[in-house]
Amino acid sequence: MAYDPRDAIWNKVYETYYESYYYEIVADKLVDRWQFTDAVTKVIVAITASGSTVSGWALWQDADFKIMWAGMAGVAALLSVIHASLGVTGKIKDWEDFKRSFVTLRVRLETNRHQMEINPNFHIEEFTSEYTNIRTQFGELLSRQKNDILRTRKLRLRAQDEVDAKLKLTPLSS
Repeated sequence: MAYDPRDAIWNKVYETYYESYYYEIVADKLVDRWQFTDAVTKVIVAITASGSTVSGWALWQDADFKIMWAGMAGVAALLSVIHASLGVTGKIKDWEDFKRSFVTLRVRLETNRHQMEINPNFHIEEFTSEYTNIRTQFGELLSRQKNDILRTRKLRLRAQDEVDAKLKLTPLSS
């Protein structure tokens, strides 16, 4: 059987498609985690804010509630400082941007694969050039990613399982 570079292009496009999908899902999961952290912090801070402090004063009459309220106010202050120092709002924006970029890249790769399916005798140089451009974009996206304390091994494994499950349902598998 003769070597056909189209098969190699097809396989390499699929590999990049898989990786792009994976990073898209990782980014999506990180957006969810950071948004949850953001929401919890805002709720706890709001509960202990000046408007609700009046309610807290009534609780200061009871020793048990006084300790609970002081603890809650302390936790709120600590969360507020941690929220600011971790740059939660910026992390949400960054991961949303990465997700959008990987979605765009994944769709480009899907389109590329659809075009190859529609025309199995596609022009090798044209598709090689397009693939090279996509890989350059992919590499640039990866190099811009920062370490993140919420990007745990468990999150990455769940993302990989999700990609594997989604791709088993599609006809794009090689």
